[in-house]
Amino acid sequence: MTHVCFVVAQDEFERHFLQQPLDVLNAAAVLQRDGTAVSLWDRRLDGLPATGSAPDLVVVVTAVADRAQCYPLDLGRVKEAVEAVRGLWPGVPVLAVGPHPTHLPEATHRELGVDHVARGEADSAAVQAVRDILHRRALTPVLPPAGTYPDLPADGWPLPAYGLTDPQAYTAEVVVDGRTRRAACGLVMGVRGCSYGCSFCHLPFGARMRDRPAAQTLAETAALQERGTESVFFLDYVFGLHRTFYGDLCDGLAGSGLEWTGQTRAEVVLRTDVRRWADAGCRGMWLGAESPGVADAGVGKRVPPEKVSEAIRKLADAGIKPFAFVLLGLPDDPACAGGELVDWAASLPADFGLNQLVLRPGTTLYDRLAPGYNGGRTPASWAEAAEVTRRYREAYPADLDAQWDRLTALPNYLGNAMAAA
Repeated sequence: MTHVCFVVAQDEFERHFLQQPLDVLNAAAVLQRDGTAVSLWDRRLDGLPATGSAPDLVVVVTAVADRAQCYPLDLGRVKEAVEAVRGLWPGVPVLAVGPHPTHLPEATHRELGVDHVARGEADSAAVQAVRDILHRRALTPVLPPAGTYPDLPADGWPLPAYGLTDPQAYTAEVVVDGRTRRAACGLVMGVRGCSYGCSFCHLPFGARMRDRPAAQTLAETAALQERGTESVFFLDYVFGLHRTFYGDLCDGLAGSGLEWTGQTRAEVVLRTDVRRWADAGCRGMWLGAESPGVADAGVGKRVPPEKVSEAIRKLADAGIKPFAFVLLGLPDDPACAGGELVDWAASLPADFGLNQLVLRPGTTLYDRLAPGYNGGRTPASWAEAAEVTRRYREAYPADLDAQWDRLTALPNYLGNAMAAA
């Protein structure tokens, strides 16, 4: 029997919390169904795996599925993981999957020193590249040789390989009696993709919404509960947008005892009976608030602050704790340039999480702005891609570091709110 070892090497939020590596567990389940033995080393949690018989192939995942549709540009931690497995299992081929191989495949292959990189959605690409490598098909450094691997049908996935992990080791913010605290939390995705066109947002699952039978998602939540998971986070980018799917999902979750959090947009909240979410176990919901000036920033998100405030009130009235994503440094954002962003965040009747704008390959904003900060050329390495954001921040008409410090000092900044709970 062939043996594949997955390595989770990097997570955008690893300093704050850990999330279940959903892409890995999806891919592992399909390969197990193929008859392949699969193991998992999450280097964020454990030391090197025990020595013994070497696997036939190592798959390094450059970024795991996360809630902010983003990924880190620095490959340093991934390279450390590659070097570790090279030292442990010399001669075993190493494959890299994730956003880095997808968007800058040649640079990723060169900078990591792996044997192959695979382009496409991390879980689908991992399955198909592993099959190609194990069967010695089209063994080029960049797989597939042209284009990207197609997405495997969402309704054909088996249950994720939860047995490869300890679910209690992965934590996130959960809401208990209206207060936010850190606790074990599973990660589930029902509908893939996002049809909204925010130019700053990286969408590893694309812009086309792909649902699947709600019963499939309910089977995953039930399997997590059987393993002792009491809370989950729905990774779906716009919870509630697909009315039939989410109606069926809420009907199935009602009475299950599972408590959950999700993320959505203010417009969806305002046209939805969110009491139905609350009755189904929803205890918290994130809104992509970004900035009071986001509608004027030219990034494809025309949501005025009044709508965000109205959505926050509606969630709270239904007994759902509202959270807001705030994004610092949007281009042409009058609120950020003028300092209004900090006062607005302070006035939100919600805890907020804070992100710095990073110009990431795979986003239309990066395609538009990156050449201007790189001598007129599209960056050809991850160091050049990171330098684009540094130069962008340096040229920004406001002190973003000072605003970051002011924002993270506010009592409703999530880290401070959790510490005070």
